[in-house]
Amino acid sequence: MSSLKKLFSQTLTYGLSSILGRFAYFLLVPLHTAKLPSREAYGVNTDIYTLIAFLMVILIYGMETAYFRFSEKKEFNKDTVYATILKSIFSTTGVFLVLVWVFFDDILGALRYTSSPRIIVWMIAILVMEVTAAIPMAKLRSENRAKRFVGIKLAHIFTNVGLNAVFLWLIPLMAENNLPGGVYLQSLFPADFGVEYIFLANAIACVVYNLLLIKEFKPLGGSFDGSLWKKLMIFGWPLMISGLAGVANEVADRQFIKYLLPQDISLDQLGVYGAVYKLSIFLVLFNQAFRYAAEPFFFSQSNDPNSKETLARVMNFFVIILGLGFVFVSAFLPILKQFIDPNYWEGIYVIPILLAANVFLGINTQVSIWYKLIDKTQYGMIITFSGFAATLGLNLWLVPIMGYEGAAWATLVSYFVMTMVSLLLGQRKFPIPYAFKRIVFYLFISFSMGYLAYSYTTPYLWFSILCLVLTIVIFAWAEKVALSRIFAVIKKKK
Repeated sequence: MSSLKKLFSQTLTYGLSSILGRFAYFLLVPLHTAKLPSREAYGVNTDIYTLIAFLMVILIYGMETAYFRFSEKKEFNKDTVYATILKSIFSTTGVFLVLVWVFFDDILGALRYTSSPRIIVWMIAILVMEVTAAIPMAKLRSENRAKRFVGIKLAHIFTNVGLNAVFLWLIPLMAENNLPGGVYLQSLFPADFGVEYIFLANAIACVVYNLLLIKEFKPLGGSFDGSLWKKLMIFGWPLMISGLAGVANEVADRQFIKYLLPQDISLDQLGVYGAVYKLSIFLVLFNQAFRYAAEPFFFSQSNDPNSKETLARVMNFFVIILGLGFVFVSAFLPILKQFIDPNYWEGIYVIPILLAANVFLGINTQVSIWYKLIDKTQYGMIITFSGFAATLGLNLWLVPIMGYEGAAWATLVSYFVMTMVSLLLGQRKFPIPYAFKRIVFYLFISFSMGYLAYSYTTPYLWFSILCLVLTIVIFAWAEKVALSRIFAVIKKKK
C-alpha cells in the first residue's frame, strides 16, 4: 500500500506540471485558431510539431529509458551512466546539425517548405534544445526531484505561452489601439510573420529551459565509459525503433493527411484535424502525468516480490480514470468546442473516435512496462510495429476516401492492436494478474455512457451529466472494497 501511495503521490506532483502545462497550451488553441490568417496556417503549426515529435525519438534513441534502467543497476555508477549518455546525446546531435546544413535544400523540398525556409530553421532550433534538455529532465525524475522538475517544466511552458500571447494578441492589440509603443513593437514584430511567431516563442522558451538546467549539464565533463555506452546502445536502439513506430502511431496520421489529400486542401484539412484533436487533451493529460511517475517508479520497484500485484491494482484505477475522462469530454463537448474557432467545428464529430483511441493509448502505456522491466526491449518493436502496420495500412486506405475521419479510425485501431499484442506477449513472458473481466466491464460502461452522453448532449445537457454521474456511481460500487480501505486509512490519520 505504501508503494501505491508513493506512485499516486508522484503522479499528482508530476500531474501538476502536466495538467497546468497542457491546459496552458490548450488555451493557445483559441488564440491560434482565431489569430492565424487561415486554417492552412494552423495546419503548418500541426505539421511542424509532428515532425519534431518524430525527430526527437531519433535524436534521443532510447537513452532516456536507458538512463532509468542502468542508473538503478548496482554494477554501474550513476554519475558515469549520466555523463556517458549526455556526451553521446550531444555528439549525435552535433552530427545531425551537420547533416541538416549539408542537405538543407533537399530537406526543404521534401517537406514542401521551399518558400518558407525560416520555418524549418525554427523547427531545428526547437528540436535541438528539446533534445539536449531531455536527459537532464530524466535525471530529475529518476532522483525524485519532482519539485525542481515541475518548476523548470512550468517555466518553459509559461514562457512559451506568454510569448505566444504577446506576439499574436498583445502587440497587434496595442498597435490597433495606438497604445504607447504599439506601433514601434508592431514594426519590430510585423503581423505578416504569422505562424512563425508560434515557433519564435517556443525557441525563446527552449533557451530559458536549457539555462534553468545548467546545473544538470555540469556532469557533461565527466568520464565517458565506452563499454557501458555499447550496453546502453544495445538497450536503447530497440526502444528508438519501437519509439519511432510508436510516434508514427500517435502523429503519422497528420503526415498522411498532408501527403494523401490533394495539395491545395491538405494543410487546410490538417489544420481542422489538428485543432479538434486538441479537445482530446484531457485524456492525454492523465496518461502523461502517470507515465512521468510510473516509469522510474516501476523500475525502482522491480525487485519487490509484490510488484506484479501492484501493477494489476494500479491498472484498475487507471482504466477508471481514463473511462471517466472519456465520458466527461463526451458530455461537455458543446462547451469544450467553444475553445476553438467556429471555422474548425466541422471536425468535432471525430472527437469520440480520438477519445477512444487515447483510452487504449493510456492502457498500452501501462501494460507495456513489462518488457522494460525484464530488459527485453526488442518486444517493444513487435508491439509498436503491429500498431504501425495498422496505422500505415488503414491510413493509406481510409484517408483518400474519408479524409481526417479515416485518420481518426486508423488511430483507434492502431492503439487497440498494440494493447492486445502487448497483453498477449506480456502474459506469456511476464504474467501480471490483471482483473481482465473488471477492466472490460469498465471499458464497456465508459464507452456506452460516453456514446449516450455525446449523442444527446446538444438537446439534453442534463442527460449527459446524468450519464457522467451514473458512471461514477457504477465505478464506485465496483471498487467499494478498495475505496473503503482508502477511507479507513484517511480516517486513521485524522
